[in-house]
Amino acid sequence: MTDRATQPPAPDEAVVVQIEASSFDAATAELRAIAALRIRGPRILTSSMLSVRLNPGDAVGPALDRLLALIEDRKVVGYYLDFTLAVLDRHLRPVLGTELPNRRVEISSLYYDRKSRLPSKNAVDLRLDSILRDLELPERDSEGAEANALAAAMAYLRLKPADGG
Repeated sequence: MTDRATQPPAPDEAVVVQIEASSFDAATAELRAIAALRIRGPRILTSSMLSVRLNPGDAVGPALDRLLALIEDRKVVGYYLDFTLAVLDRHLRPVLGTELPNRRVEISSLYYDRKSRLPSKNAVDLRLDSILRDLELPERDSEGAEANALAAAMAYLRLKPADGG
């Protein structure tokens, strides 16, 4: 039996990452929570969900170590991913010397690409709840990083291209 930790992630794996922050200003926002879920093929691996709550003044290093161990070389998926990674990269840059180098997949971009190919004069509603409703996925049962990560994971599986996106 081979040790999974020594093998590179499979190409059909991804990690959905969501955060909660103290504000919407990525340059100054404090991390309040991090949630991350692995996806393997058509499955969301909820049993391996990372869920970390941070209080003001808490050291973020241990939480980031756990996040990096989960992400490894997998592509990073999320809703409002630019903001999420801008906040995380602010903390990771001093440790890694660079921002997170992983491939990035934004849920709203996948959704917009799908909707913009359809003939319509209507604007595309990119709110997460609207995307979930249009994709006939369950509504989020709560707010927060964990619920958003699960919703984004379901949307990603519904939207990803056949080649693994």
